[in-house]
Amino acid sequence: MFRRFLSLLTLAALMAIPAAVNAQASPDTRHGFGSTPNHELYGGYSYVFRTYNPSTFVASTSGMNGWDASFKVPVLGSFLGIKGDVSGFYRNDGPNFNPKAYFFLLGPQVSVHLHRSTLFAHGLVGSSHLTSNALPNLEDDNSFAVAVGGGLDAGISRWLAWRVTGDYYNTHYKATNRNFNEITNSNGRISTGPVIRF
Repeated sequence: MFRRFLSLLTLAALMAIPAAVNAQASPDTRHGFGSTPNHELYGGYSYVFRTYNPSTFVASTSGMNGWDASFKVPVLGSFLGIKGDVSGFYRNDGPNFNPKAYFFLLGPQVSVHLHRSTLFAHGLVGSSHLTSNALPNLEDDNSFAVAVGGGLDAGISRWLAWRVTGDYYNTHYKATNRNFNEITNSNGRISTGPVIRF
């Protein structure tokens, strides 16, 4: 499943490269518009994958499909902004392992605009929430969360781009089940979808 999705994401990134190159070659200068707007609204598909091998006493919430949405406002022009990020991930492996995880993150994003396209990196902190039906005897749990990553917004027009992004994020949920010491969520996340800029 992950290999198939990684292949699709790679294909999407390769398809986005010509748009980025074309945007660099022919910036939109009509009506004095020579650069992209600094506010960004994003929403798209997201997938969480495992970046480690948990021990027999640790359960993992990797391998989850979901969604990701974010909003960025500028602080120092086009270079530095503040991003708020909300995401949700879901997995259904039967009645004993059916987790739902939600993330609420905030932090700085640095961006380099290449005419209509944008390269960016972000560092986000916040909280995450795991539902109680993840394992027997596990109550709802909240955890501190960290996400570090970056990506490319391939410009389609001045107002629209297609985003391909990836990051590493980390949480630790505590379990009350005696067979598990904790439920870890130290994973990689990849996302893709449209960006509206204004």
